[in-house]
Amino acid sequence: METTGAFQRPTLIADHPVAHQAVDLDGLVGDGPFSYCRGKLLSALPQTGIVVSCRDLCDRAIFDEIIGRYAQKFPGSDRRAIVSMWTLYYFSMLTIAPSVHMFMNRIALPLEVDRLLLVCNEQTGKPEAFVMSGRPEVTSDPAGELHRLMLGHAEPVIAAIAANAGVAPKLLWNNVAAYLSWILKEIAHRHGPVHVEGGLALLEEAQWPGGGRNPMFGMIRIARQQCGLEFVRRKICCLRYNLPGVGGCGEACPLPEGRH
Repeated sequence: METTGAFQRPTLIADHPVAHQAVDLDGLVGDGPFSYCRGKLLSALPQTGIVVSCRDLCDRAIFDEIIGRYAQKFPGSDRRAIVSMWTLYYFSMLTIAPSVHMFMNRIALPLEVDRLLLVCNEQTGKPEAFVMSGRPEVTSDPAGELHRLMLGHAEPVIAAIAANAGVAPKLLWNNVAAYLSWILKEIAHRHGPVHVEGGLALLEEAQWPGGGRNPMFGMIRIARQQCGLEFVRRKICCLRYNLPGVGGCGEACPLPEGRH
C-alpha cells in the first residue's frame, strides 16, 4: 500500500476491522448478467491500491490528493468536471452492486460511511472497490436498506465533496440517481418489477420515507424522440464532455454539446 502525502498505512483502519464475510457476494452474482458486480465489495484488504476510510473523504487534504492523482489524466481541464467524473466511478460502485445484492439476493450490507473503506488505483486515484468492516446480513426490506445507504453514505459524502470541491450538490445527486435508476430498471427488466418494489420510489417521490426532501426527485426524466421512442435524460449535466478523450452521454445529457 502506498503511504505518501495525506495517506497513511492501512493501519489507519485499525478501528474498522474488515469483515469476516459469511456470504460470498461474488459467488452469488457468478458469471451471470450481473457479473460486473464482482470485485466491488470486498471483505479483506487488497494487495495493491490506496486505501482510505470513506469518512476521510470529508477531509479536504485527503480528497484533494486523490483528485490530484486523478486529475493528472486531464491536465488543464475544468476541475469540476474532473471531480464529477471521479464521483461517477464512486457512485456507480455505491449503487450498482449494492442494489443487486439488496434487491436480488435480499442482503443488507454494512455500507455506512463510517464502516466502509475505499480502494483507489495507486497511479490514477480512480475508485476501484470498497472494503466492508461489517458482516452482510439477510434483509426483508431492501428498499429500506437502500434508503439507509442514501442517508448514511451518499448524503454525507456529497455534502463534503460539494463543500471541498465547489461542485453543486444537485450535480452529485444526479450522478447517484443516474446509476441507481439504471440498475433498478435493469433488475426490473430482467426479473420483473416486483424485485425492485419500493426502490424506484426513492427516485420518483418528492419526499424521503419518513419525511425530508428527496434530493434525487426529478433528476431522471423520460424524454421522447421524434419517432416516438422514449429515453431517459438527466436533469443536470455531469460535465464529462469537458474532459479530453471522454465521450459524451448521448441523448441522456440535458445539454446539446454533451450529446456527442
